Amino acid sequence: MRLLILIITLSASACSYTPVADLRVSGDKAQLYQRDVTECQQLVDQSLGLFQYDHHGMRLNECLRGRGHSIIGG
Repeated sequence: MRLLILIITLSASACSYTPVADLRVSGDKAQLYQRDVTECQQLVDQSLGLFQYDHHGMRLNECLRGRGHSIIGG
């Protein structure tokens, strides 16, 4: 039972990361930011296993930078 609670907690915390973007610097791509966040989150979730939640934010930032967004921190 404790393991199940731990797994649920870890998976919920992995999904709660929200990147901070400077949309003014992102230029024309700023209008696509919300779509890109959703798509990158799905890609990161597919590529990482359940127990690699600590890399979720880093991979999400990397994906968004690859799509031309200016991500602050992380």
